[in-house]
Amino acid sequence: MPLRIAVVPASTKAGRETIRQLLETESKPFVRGIYRDPSKAPSDFTQNPNFEATKGDVGTGAGLDFSSADAVFYIPPPTYDGTDQGEWATRCAENVKRATQDATSVKRLLLFSALGAQHDHDIGILRLNHISDTILKDVAQEVIVVRPGFFHDEFAHALEEARADPPVFHTWITPVDHKIPMVSLKDIAKVCANTLLAGSGKPSPHCFKLFGPRHYSALDVKEAVEQATGRKVELKPVERDQLAGFFGQQIPQAHLQEFVDMVIAVLPGGIIQDDFDEDESTVRGDIELVDTLRELAAKGTDK
Repeated sequence: MPLRIAVVPASTKAGRETIRQLLETESKPFVRGIYRDPSKAPSDFTQNPNFEATKGDVGTGAGLDFSSADAVFYIPPPTYDGTDQGEWATRCAENVKRATQDATSVKRLLLFSALGAQHDHDIGILRLNHISDTILKDVAQEVIVVRPGFFHDEFAHALEEARADPPVFHTWITPVDHKIPMVSLKDIAKVCANTLLAGSGKPSPHCFKLFGPRHYSALDVKEAVEQATGRKVELKPVERDQLAGFFGQQIPQAHLQEFVDMVIAVLPGGIIQDDFDEDESTVRGDIELVDTLRELAAKGTDK
């Protein structure tokens, strides 16, 4: 009998792409995507007989139904409405814990986390993941925690800047030769789907890091952007004392400092830098940053 898998929130990038990967696998699992607004489910999902979109909210716990699911994929969502991230993370994780315990069929929980989430300090907004990991570490027979590098997609803004006049690339990765782990959404989805279907075979809870084929510096990103767009760009580093001003254009003031603290944690001397090293449980994807950026650039051109 095919496995039944619940994904929540299904609207997240990792949730969406993992659902897509699951629906394309030969084992044909039944996937329940849980959305605050099920009408937002992609049409290619809803047309698949092995998928259903249901209404549920991790923030309130309303509609969280994991009944009959063999495995659950939880991606802790941040909030930018002024609510304290710690309070929000605790509330959501407790709701997921309750729903998991109520569904006696659930044997496996895959928890989407972040590099550095094992620390309880100096990680900024990633305390959301630390709290979620702590609350849910033993909620199911098998708990697996995946800690990916930075999404390739997070550098899509560099493509927009490259199309400007003059073409530039503002980067918070400093110094510009400092390398950080990055990974594509496609690699994330493939690994998460396989993990949901087969488990880890390791004692629970099992944590593993997920990286791309190599780490990248700002210089590497610049080169990838130039290859993807065919345009030479000027690199403009955003130094540490400029981070608040840079991110303040995008992040609400109530959450700005935590976001800046997270960035500082991955720069040289930061607490997360030690997590960049590969260990025996690290999984590596295959897709290079330039390939992701080329695909994103092509989609942008098609619009």
